Amino acid sequence: MDNIQQILSTFINICILEIDEDGNILNVVLNTKENFKPAKTKTLYDLFSKEDKIRAQKLLNQGLSKKKTFMTLKPKYAVEEYVDVEILTIEEKTFVGLKFLESRRKREIEYEKKVENLAQKAEIDELTGLLNRHGYWKRVKGILSGNDPERKLGILMIDIDNLKGINDELGHEGGDKAITQISKLIRDSIRTRDIAVRYGGDEFVIVVEEFTGKYSTAYGLAKRLHKQLSTSKKYLTTISIGVHIVKVGDFTKFVENEKKLEEQWKEAVKIADNMAYTAKEGGKNKIECSESVNK
Repeated sequence: MDNIQQILSTFINICILEIDEDGNILNVVLNTKENFKPAKTKTLYDLFSKEDKIRAQKLLNQGLSKKKTFMTLKPKYAVEEYVDVEILTIEEKTFVGLKFLESRRKREIEYEKKVENLAQKAEIDELTGLLNRHGYWKRVKGILSGNDPERKLGILMIDIDNLKGINDELGHEGGDKAITQISKLIRDSIRTRDIAVRYGGDEFVIVVEEFTGKYSTAYGLAKRLHKQLSTSKKYLTTISIGVHIVKVGDFTKFVENEKKLEEQWKEAVKIADNMAYTAKEGGKNKIECSESVNK
């Protein structure tokens, strides 16, 4: 293998990694880049600079055969070249190809990255760091337009309890703190492939892929969030959660009409919202599920 790599390195400058769905590096399949040592790195995201870590996460979330150009690695790798990164899935295995480029066209490259960063910021809620409505719908639309009609999605509607009371007692800074505490808990609790959005002032929506199994993935996440907030004294308040499950196939016939597709999706979210309302009416700090959820 060492001889093969040595021969290949005279023609190409690449590294191929096998990763799992969460970005964990499982294997270094091929590495022809001299002095680049990714073997001890745990995840794909840990390879990249702070600026490009989010781009790497976004790349994996986008799915099959996607590419990002002009990425930069962490300084510890001592690699000055830009890197083109491409995701490819073969026989249910996911591979990442890194192609090292010469340091060139720096102004042009920086401009392209700046444009992409601005576009990315346009999809993020400034206070919470979660997706805003625009970025959220873009991600959801991509999933609903997929070719797996049997794929199930869990929808969590999360409503902050007593935010008005916190604002009255502690001012809007206190209210913002409650919102950011819960949004951080959400970010820390979800997988990179999950979708989390600040849906309204005191509402969040999380969309997760349901794993095959006896119990609902979405309900399991709801229980973890509820337990964390209910047992820790560091949080200013609790949450009420509604859970509903849908199949991608329920939306297939609307894919060619985005307006109708979005309307149908909002109807599904409304069911989860109704469940959250029921939880609030039942005394708050509770989880309520539609009949679609296996608990």
